[in-house]
Amino acid sequence: MSSSAITKSALCGALKTLCEQKPFEKISISDITNECGLNRQSFYYHFQDKYELLEYIYFNEIFKNITRGVNYDNWYERLEGFLENIRKDKKFYSNTLKSSEIIFEKYLFKSMHQLFLRFFYHAVANTRKRSDKAKFFADFYSHGFCGIIIDWAKGGMRDSPHTVMLQMKELAYENVNIGQGFRANL
Repeated sequence: MSSSAITKSALCGALKTLCEQKPFEKISISDITNECGLNRQSFYYHFQDKYELLEYIYFNEIFKNITRGVNYDNWYERLEGFLENIRKDKKFYSNTLKSSEIIFEKYLFKSMHQLFLRFFYHAVANTRKRSDKAKFFADFYSHGFCGIIIDWAKGGMRDSPHTVMLQMKELAYENVNIGQGFRANL
């Protein structure tokens, strides 16, 4: 592991430890560097501010590989694993989401949007090359799934990841019936 990776890892660990003790917005750069025994110059060599450090943690720990290996048949299992990873660091994610939801939401929306675009293109592959409505549908579902996941995390993650994903899976599959009902009544 390079010295840069070691330093970044130490800073990440320090922020995560501090987030178990106090709210993210009350944590200073000095607190982070004191926690891991580094100086402020080392921090600023790697990160512009604590929000960039938080973004680095989010991306590398949970978003970097969220869409890898996901397909039409296993998406709910993969997203359940994603929720389980968040739940393992429950205090950290609940704390930081209460203070800085926008960073998490940016990555989550981008990931969900990629998945839903792929799914909608797959779903219409037999009827058309690309659906002009796929982007709109992906936007709609991505916002909905992001909202559910963020509310779940900020609300203390009371339901199990399995329960949350079963509800999302049921909604996704029930939409087929809803769509058929709309078409029949038009």
